[in-house]
Amino acid sequence: MTEDDVMPILELRGIDKHFSSVHALKSVSLKIGRGETIALVGENGAGKSTLMKILTGVYEKDKGDILIEGKKHNITSPLYAKKIGIGQVYQQAELIPELTAAENILIGEMGFSRKGLVNWKELKKRACAFIEKYQLSIDPDEKIKNMSVANRQLVSIVKVLQRNPKILIFDEPTAVFSNLEVSLLMSLIDQLKRDQITIIYISHRLEEVFKVADRIAIMRDGYLVSVIDNVNVKKEDLIQQMLGRKSSSMFPEKANLTSEEKILEVRNLSSEKIKNVSFSLRQGEILGIAGLVGSGRTELARAVYGLDRIKAGGIYIDGKEVKIRSPVDAVKHGLFLAPEDRRGEGLVLVRSIKNNIILSNFRSISRHGVCHTKSENSATQALKDKLSIKADSIHTLVGNLSGGNQQKVIIAKALLASPRILIFDEPTQGIDVGAKSEIYALLTKMREEGMSIIFISSEIEELQGICTRIIVMRNGAITGEVESGLEDGEKILNLMYRS
Repeated sequence: MTEDDVMPILELRGIDKHFSSVHALKSVSLKIGRGETIALVGENGAGKSTLMKILTGVYEKDKGDILIEGKKHNITSPLYAKKIGIGQVYQQAELIPELTAAENILIGEMGFSRKGLVNWKELKKRACAFIEKYQLSIDPDEKIKNMSVANRQLVSIVKVLQRNPKILIFDEPTAVFSNLEVSLLMSLIDQLKRDQITIIYISHRLEEVFKVADRIAIMRDGYLVSVIDNVNVKKEDLIQQMLGRKSSSMFPEKANLTSEEKILEVRNLSSEKIKNVSFSLRQGEILGIAGLVGSGRTELARAVYGLDRIKAGGIYIDGKEVKIRSPVDAVKHGLFLAPEDRRGEGLVLVRSIKNNIILSNFRSISRHGVCHTKSENSATQALKDKLSIKADSIHTLVGNLSGGNQQKVIIAKALLASPRILIFDEPTQGIDVGAKSEIYALLTKMREEGMSIIFISSEIEELQGICTRIIVMRNGAITGEVESGLEDGEKILNLMYRS
């Protein structure tokens, strides 16, 4: 199929967008057919999110035309986009924590109140109908703040679907999903395709792209460089088009550990969500933690870091028991956590890159409690350059960055803190293949310099590629450990699904 063969429900003609001196989109033109699923791929900063924000009314285009069903539209707001049938599921669920799933799904919708009184029974009934229609395991009465990150994302998907959109944009929808939850989403997308809903699917997980897409649109440096049919496409060829160069090996060579010294020991640790967990971290090691979403991986990290109360057990550093009741205690003992929920817990979106980075270590850029602007600028600029954070300057607001670049700011915070023990929870979530390779190399360098790292990930392939050992969790407990033969993904999966 060529683009000329497509009977378009959506047509973009010469879309251009500037942000100050940055030319974010350069004459992008694309046709998408009714009921077609097209994947949009490219590195962070390639222009994918900017293009979608123009389509959904968050940004206004500088030049070009948007046609929907052959009619030109000047999409000036998200409300206008919704009215003409465009919906988007964002990478980070944008929900109200204190409200229930049902309330979040239908907030802002009409028809549930008379004289200012909400008909809660009718609201819940309608929300349940959509949950059941798409066969999702969501409790309509559970508050969002008590849900897992993955279930919040499912709620945000239902919230968009209940508006019956003609065009649905998925922006990294599975970044926080386990393999099982990804499978559920793929089934849901199959149902949407049967219903002739047009889907634009953005993902850095190329195996998903190959599974769902009819065609693949590739962006690089603000240009739409290619649109190809999803037929016999090789992963390495697609990556080469995304990067504009051949991709070298994703993972750096792993060196054998030279030290058996245990820098961290966790003994019989229990909290509200984890049960009698014991493990050790060696000096200069990258230790992986695998498990499905809800397995207790994140909760273990939170307990060790002092965010969740410990009910039993102990934490030992260099053989001595330490009491960690808060993140302040953890930092004093040389630990630092880069959290999974970067927008909610890792970053202050209305602050600059510089202000976010220096939050982790004021001492390094201050004297007698007074911050020095020159030291701040020098330290943060060096980290921006080292991690290739794409932004005009260190004074750019973090909220204006792409998801991958926001993740890099969190990593910069961790580097400025200079911990002995670094806990990374999903550090490559939402990051493109080029940036992933850079981060793997950076972690390896940090390990070689003596830092010990706990690496939590939903992606078995990257755990195998970067870690020296992998412990596997399920239902809040450790089900096993893989120390040799890390190529054995089947063994890891069996431990993840062990009943």
